[in-house]
Amino acid sequence: MPKKGRKRSEVPHGGKRNEKGEAPTKKARSSSKKGGTSYVPKSFALDGISSRPDSKEPGSLTIATYNVNGLKSLMEKYQDLFIEYLSKENPDVLCIQETKMSADQTKEMESTLMKRLPQYKVYWHCCTKKKGYSGTAILSKTKPISVIKDTDIDDEGRLISIEFESVVIVCTYVPNSGLKLERLKYRTETWDPAFREKLVNLDKKKPIVWCGDLNVAHGDVDVANWKAKRNKVPGFCDAERENFGIIVGGEGPITEKVRSKRTLPAGRPGEKGSGLGFVDAWRHLNPYDGDIGYTFWSYRFAAKQKNNGWRLDYFVVSERIKDCIKEVSRREEMWGASDHVPLVLTLKNL
Repeated sequence: MPKKGRKRSEVPHGGKRNEKGEAPTKKARSSSKKGGTSYVPKSFALDGISSRPDSKEPGSLTIATYNVNGLKSLMEKYQDLFIEYLSKENPDVLCIQETKMSADQTKEMESTLMKRLPQYKVYWHCCTKKKGYSGTAILSKTKPISVIKDTDIDDEGRLISIEFESVVIVCTYVPNSGLKLERLKYRTETWDPAFREKLVNLDKKKPIVWCGDLNVAHGDVDVANWKAKRNKVPGFCDAERENFGIIVGGEGPITEKVRSKRTLPAGRPGEKGSGLGFVDAWRHLNPYDGDIGYTFWSYRFAAKQKNNGWRLDYFVVSERIKDCIKEVSRREEMWGASDHVPLVLTLKNL
């Protein structure tokens, strides 16, 4: 939570969270003072990422998802790193969240991207409520059959989908419930049910790959120090976790005993099975992985060094294509260019 005496205006609206609670100021991101420690690596080594050749195998698809924490900032500070990463990863589709781009900025950014990445076409969904906030985009090598921007449930640019012959890819930046959980009701009672209905209806047409920063740690193992966070910070409230469990299933519903005591483990909330017919791809391949699934670490309080992380970024696929999941990889080498790391899904035999 914010330090005592800090004025509300000092915490920028929409800023990135620390322990999933407080948004850091620009000063905090580079500060090395005790108690507000910020660590961003000075160099990056991508040697551990093997260069992926263009896929020529029918039915094969590689998708990367990445919360960039501001695309303009990423391109100003880490453009060569970003291009090097994409050149090695070579995904067929890249889904981006938190672009923080307004519609009048996309033309210039698209020109820059196309010069460096001519093999892709970019599709934008920008926030119309305020500048420099939220936003999603998809880069695709193949022209989709259709591009869907769901403005009826979202005016913050949080949802964009592209349709291919065999699959629909849904990219989302799910709303954060707020530092003081002031948006928890909106998130869990408005956004989640409306999006769930959209997902189910899309799935009736074609198999779904849903990805992005979903702003929820589903299981106790998906966040460090879960006892201190449960029902206290956004992303780890019972209602958020239960709503996700409706979609992908879990280890069973939260019991009244567990609900009444915050420090009791809740496991992965959700009815046993595959929920509404969808599968959490990482968890499908890694049933009990402990903390190795984290995709977000705050810049502050030495969170990365202490591995005080969160699993917030996901691939969720229609159950009927779960056997097509070949691999889900985290690219922790990229941490520091954003406070999230890319997550990569490879599908075969679609």
